[in-house]
This record gives sequence, C-alpha cells and structure tokens, in this order.
Amino acid sequence: MAGNKGMFNTIVVATDGSENAAAAVRTACDLKAGAPEAEMHVLTAYHAMTPAEINELKDALPDEFAPLLHADYVADERIEAAKQMVKAAGLSATYHEIRDNPADAILDLADLVKADLIVVGSRGHGIGQRLIHGSVSTKVLHHAQCSVLVVKL
Repeated sequence: MAGNKGMFNTIVVATDGSENAAAAVRTACDLKAGAPEAEMHVLTAYHAMTPAEINELKDALPDEFAPLLHADYVADERIEAAKQMVKAAGLSATYHEIRDNPADAILDLADLVKADLIVVGSRGHGIGQRLIHGSVSTKVLHHAQCSVLVVKL
C-alpha cells in the first residue's frame, strides 16, 4: 500500500454493468470514503463492432435491439450507472470509456494513473465459461503492477 497512513492514493475500478461490477464500484467507494484525498478512476471497456458486423446483426434482430449494437451506447450506460453510485456516496471520480479488451484496458489505465489498487468484480463463471471467454479478474491479478481486490457477491 502506498500513501499516508497505509491508505491507497489511486484506485482504479472497472465496471461491465453486472451486479458484481456494481459491488466492485461500491467497494471502491467505501475505500475512497476512508481516504477522501485518494483519486478514483472508474472505467468500462468495450469492443466496438465494425460497420459490417453491426449491419449483419441489425438485419437479424428486431429494431428495438439496435441501440445495443453500438458498444459506445452501452458503455455510456455503464458509466452513468457508476456515476450515480459514486454521486450517491458523496464522492468524486474520473470516468473512462476505453475501446479495448477489458483486462488490457484495466491494466493500461492502472499503469497510466500509477494506481495503488485495482478493484474488479468476479463474474463467478464456472470453469467452462472461463475457458471459453477467459477471466478478466484472473488476467488482471496475474499482470497488475499493484494490489488487486476481486469482489465477489
């Protein structure tokens, strides 16, 4: 741990809009509340589809699903939900929407802001899901240059 009295100076927390990510944001808020001088960075990462991928899916889905095809729209919603949690806690943060693989985005931002702590949620996937999709929290744990807190529900 870095900083005064053993507190974290810079906290990075990631959200993907899931309940576990919301728990991670709440945990980061609790940590920041205990160290008001700490910086908190909230990020969401997304894979933006190519126009060809969007058009292909658009033809296959009903019109009401069209906004979901735009990853930046979903990222905006994720960040807005996190902003509401941070605001409700009476805190401030810097928000980042990053077009990249989630684990890489988290690691890169943590390096950029010289984070002392990364807070991520655990999706709780079984071994089959982890083998197919990988685990963001596992990759972050293995490659982070700072402490990592994985929040489980």
